[in-house]
Amino acid sequence: MSNLSNKTDYKALSIMGTIVKIFERLHYLDKTKEDDMDATPAKNLLQGIIESNNYRVNYDRNNKKPIIKIKEL
Repeated sequence: MSNLSNKTDYKALSIMGTIVKIFERLHYLDKTKEDDMDATPAKNLLQGIIESNNYRVNYDRNNKKPIIKIKEL
């Protein structure tokens, strides 16, 4: 059961960011077309949740944070 609130916790977004990066590693592995068609939207949904909360997935290996706040101009 989820704890619903008005704002998604940073920790929840961080976990989603970690999962998105794990999904990226699937790109290099063999899988069926059907499995790829299921996995890709799942990754995109998680990435969309992160971005809708003004964060982005961090792929910089020198920075340990899984997500980074998007700076508004």
